[in-house]
Amino acid sequence: MATRVLVVDDDPDIQEYLSVLLEDHAYEVRCAGEVEAALAALEQSGADLLIVDVLLQGRSGLDLLIALRRDERFRALPVIMLTGSDGVLRDEGRTYLGQHGKGLRGAEAVLGKPLDRELLLSTLERVRRAA
Repeated sequence: MATRVLVVDDDPDIQEYLSVLLEDHAYEVRCAGEVEAALAALEQSGADLLIVDVLLQGRSGLDLLIALRRDERFRALPVIMLTGSDGVLRDEGRTYLGQHGKGLRGAEAVLGKPLDRELLLSTLERVRRAA
């Protein structure tokens, strides 16, 4: 059975790029452009892991990550965050997200934009195997 990935990004070009790339590597991909749509998609049909942009229109990707970690049903769902900002801190292998040094734990990985194709694929495989 294919790994189900939910891509949460408000940029249609990123959604298309990730959909094509991941489907070419045997992942089943769905996309959402905002936090509410992502939560609805998870409620409706679930996912095995998420790729979430930090900066979204309306509620942020960090808001989604917080909501997932507070919900017993989605607490263990692996999340890979994407960011073009410099607000990413790493310490002893743990990932913290946030501005001005205020961190939030919970993502399995954080990848910068522009995306490195091979790094994304290897990270997805690592996170998938660990789940």
